[in-house]
Amino acid sequence: ADLQPDYAPYCRWHVAESAQGMGLALLFTRLTPPALFAMGDSDTVAQAMAQAALPETVYMTLQEAHWSLASRYYACPADPRPMWRMALAEPAAVAADVSVSDGLHLAPLAGGDSGRIRRLVANGGPYAPDAFEPYQTEGGVFYGAVNRSGDLLAVGGTHVVDWQGGVGAIGNMYTHPARRGEGLGGAVLRAVVGKLVAGGVTNIVLNVDQRNVAAGRLYERHGCAIDCPYL
Repeated sequence: ADLQPDYAPYCRWHVAESAQGMGLALLFTRLTPPALFAMGDSDTVAQAMAQAALPETVYMTLQEAHWSLASRYYACPADPRPMWRMALAEPAAVAADVSVSDGLHLAPLAGGDSGRIRRLVANGGPYAPDAFEPYQTEGGVFYGAVNRSGDLLAVGGTHVVDWQGGVGAIGNMYTHPARRGEGLGGAVLRAVVGKLVAGGVTNIVLNVDQRNVAAGRLYERHGCAIDCPYL
């Protein structure tokens, strides 16, 4: 998805190749701080990282095997967040039900709703989204659970969507602490998946903190399976 015109200007790609295979280091600069991602053989990833003009601070999303490589350049935290990368097996089945409880409705959100999303997420908690930027609402998919007064009670959306390639990464899922356990997160998730499926997106993934048991169970109930762990 990062190869698409909306995202490519904010990407710095570094690739290396050896007898062991390929290594990739990607720096995505449209987040604050920039995000560092890597994949491939560790020794070759090390060569790719050595090519990069790395900034002073980064947000790392790395497999455990690559964590030690980043520690050559950064003071890495001793307790990184253990994450699961999950993939949705049958997106069309998830998209079938978008109902919510009485007094609430699901509303599509756009760029003008960025302030509302930020205010909701500001209620905080250990697993509150930490990589939301207003631009994500422009070409992506966002839905909110809204009450009769127009208050935003839950939100979910995408980090990135490649409509051409049929790839979407779901994120920014958050429910107001006082409204958890009412099924709002599931309803928002189904609405986002439904919009992606309607647009031809069939390869849908998401990330979740391994310690966030409730969210992990929610995603598993909706057909997500673990693809790999990372930090």
